[in-house]
Amino acid sequence: MAKIRHVAMMVHNPKALRDYYVQGFGFEQCYESKTGSVMVTDGLFNLALLQIRGGDSAVVGTHRADGGEANQQPGINHFGFVVDSVDETLARLGGDLKHGQNPQDGRPAEMRVVDPWGNNFDLSARGYFGREEKRVPAIRQVILQADDPAAVAAFFKDKLELQEEGTAPDGAVALGDGHVHLAVVPQGLTAKRGIQAIGIQVDDWAALRQRFAAMGQTLPSAPSDDAKVTVRDPEGNVLVLSVTGFDRAPEPAKPLASSSRA
Repeated sequence: MAKIRHVAMMVHNPKALRDYYVQGFGFEQCYESKTGSVMVTDGLFNLALLQIRGGDSAVVGTHRADGGEANQQPGINHFGFVVDSVDETLARLGGDLKHGQNPQDGRPAEMRVVDPWGNNFDLSARGYFGREEKRVPAIRQVILQADDPAAVAAFFKDKLELQEEGTAPDGAVALGDGHVHLAVVPQGLTAKRGIQAIGIQVDDWAALRQRFAAMGQTLPSAPSDDAKVTVRDPEGNVLVLSVTGFDRAPEPAKPLASSSRA
């Protein structure tokens, strides 16, 4: 079974956003590139904060010629899986999907694949600097909008061997690898299509709000212990926060709460 272990965001200020995740959620930096991109980890999952690149560069295969992402728009760009063998996974995916080797400049991803609906994901057999350490706070969910959730879920079950964990009345499907969950939902949390949000399981609301207060930010209170609160990070990326986790059928999209400067 492939393991969901990576999400990458295109951002304007990677170091400032690194501090947000390190101070607010206790993540740690695990990589910094020569171009200013930064990666942080919660011990299991890798979050890449990719520096938006200026200027023009031809797209060669799946990336720009200068090694950057073909899509430089701000926001969540792609996600990634740890697999036993990249070659065996590519064989299972079949030859019809667009794919190409990632730039081999120290980053952990080895191969970029584009699924039939245009979602980009990476494959790596060497991992994303995680230690398979399971603690909280931690990224435990990736949210993917799809017009046909059942078809997209079937693809990831068949090709990446994710397990189905539940369905919702609106057609949403929950998949998982045992620790991290992929929610394939018909209605997203934003106008963005495809991958658009991550879910972070936190230790407790009081501790979280104290850490954010120390950063000069105010988080909304959770209405109940099992509630999910949706906020945006300083660059506008959507985060779903939960104490109880995400190992059940996805919930319908809810209006965004907001964190603010105290």
